[in-house]
Amino acid sequence: MQRHRAARKCDEPLCGYDAGASFDGKFDVENLPMIDRVMLIGGDTRLRKLVEEACGAENVHALHAASYEAVSPPAASGERPSEIVLCDYETFPSVRSDWPTVGVLLIDEPSSSDTTIEAIKQGALDFLVRPTTVASLARQIRDALRISRAIELPAERDETHRDSRVERIIGQSPAMTELYKLVALIAPRDINVLITGESGTGKELVARAILHHSPRRDHPYLAVNCAAIPETLLESELFGHEKGAFTGATSRRLGKFEQCDGGTLFLDEVGDIPLPTQAKLLRVLQDGSFQRLGSSQTQNCDVRIISATHQPLETMIREQRFRRDLYYRFRVASVEVPPLREREVDVVLLAHYFVRRYNALLGTEIRSFAPDTLPLLLRYPWPGNVRELENAIKSALVVARGTILLPEFLPDHIRAGTPAAAEDAIPDSRAVGFETLPLRQLADRLIAGPSFEGRVRATALDVLDRELVRAALERHAGRLAPAARQLGISRATLRQRVRQLGLETEFKVTGIRSNEMASD
Repeated sequence: MQRHRAARKCDEPLCGYDAGASFDGKFDVENLPMIDRVMLIGGDTRLRKLVEEACGAENVHALHAASYEAVSPPAASGERPSEIVLCDYETFPSVRSDWPTVGVLLIDEPSSSDTTIEAIKQGALDFLVRPTTVASLARQIRDALRISRAIELPAERDETHRDSRVERIIGQSPAMTELYKLVALIAPRDINVLITGESGTGKELVARAILHHSPRRDHPYLAVNCAAIPETLLESELFGHEKGAFTGATSRRLGKFEQCDGGTLFLDEVGDIPLPTQAKLLRVLQDGSFQRLGSSQTQNCDVRIISATHQPLETMIREQRFRRDLYYRFRVASVEVPPLREREVDVVLLAHYFVRRYNALLGTEIRSFAPDTLPLLLRYPWPGNVRELENAIKSALVVARGTILLPEFLPDHIRAGTPAAAEDAIPDSRAVGFETLPLRQLADRLIAGPSFEGRVRATALDVLDRELVRAALERHAGRLAPAARQLGISRATLRQRVRQLGLETEFKVTGIRSNEMASD
């Protein structure tokens, strides 16, 4: 198909109509000259003006049709009315069906994650959320034209229906829109995915979104939290065991890989997987084969792995705490979930969502936010991300009265704009002179201290716990595994307490130390 870009100037009318004109009749598709054109279907006056200015900036013609019916059906040759069509999500299927080689930019009001993901899966070049700017739209049109010139036939349309029971990701910020696009590209491809991001950002929801839009959506799906399972049981959980394989193994048990054959396995907190288990995982990711504990028979499976972690795996590789080859097997494709502090607009959306969600559960009738409430939510840095926001809203609803969420219903640290971890920091017994006190004197000092009002018992337990953890780590040179065994808790629990008690720097403990491996 040849284009005659020099045949007309960009301010010359097309087919007797001025560029950007509205049409009450039909477009005569066959007689439209083949130069770069962008057609807006529908839209209000403001959007039309925005498209005209963006097209002017890119030196291309802008056309406008009041509705899809105003565009004549395609000719037998499949001639398209323009190189790029801008339309809403409802019009998209018709354009996609009638003109499969047209590049489509969806431009619509803020929508759900599913809308963006489905549109990208079905062949849309991009999804623009209103309001947008002339510069942003011009850039998207320029990129879309470049792609459109190279398009012959896009991928076949995926008619996968939506499942309303699937929990959706909430977010309309630019960072989340980019995440939706990435999920749309990754999900249909049968590759392993590594999801990274801070704790509480919603990594498992992203994993479920990938599953929901993948060919394996109707096959088994299981999730394993590698940090919550003792390392002695993790291998059995993943690969299964035979009867008598170890004390307590009274019968054969199928592991998650066998249970998920043909489906998807979500491995959360993969940074906590011990090195011996990492070696066995590498084998199953390489060729799909493994052995149950206590068996010499090789099993085979076909499982897609979606893994997640909040830990810096690259740093752990340098410190020899994570296998480099396993990292690359996990990270065929990667998705980073942005923290809530980088998604300001989503704080408001999520706050409304959680109010609606928990009104029924908690018996409250909150219908709106007071003018002073939302600024408090936007000012707070949310170190615990979406999970912290959810808990803050639940806490506010517990004490709420009436139909308006007032600032005084929010937790104190939210109103103060200071993270709870900083405000309610556990006192260091050495710093405040608690270390050498007999228990009765410690109790008397806590009871008499006004700063511990309402937190006396919790503070005493934390002080004691700090000294127990410190003593165990000092005894075992900072090695987590033997210290956890002596304390009678899991390694994951000990790691969490080390962070909570602020002992990471003191013992240089950020996970599993390389010298800890020999003790396992």
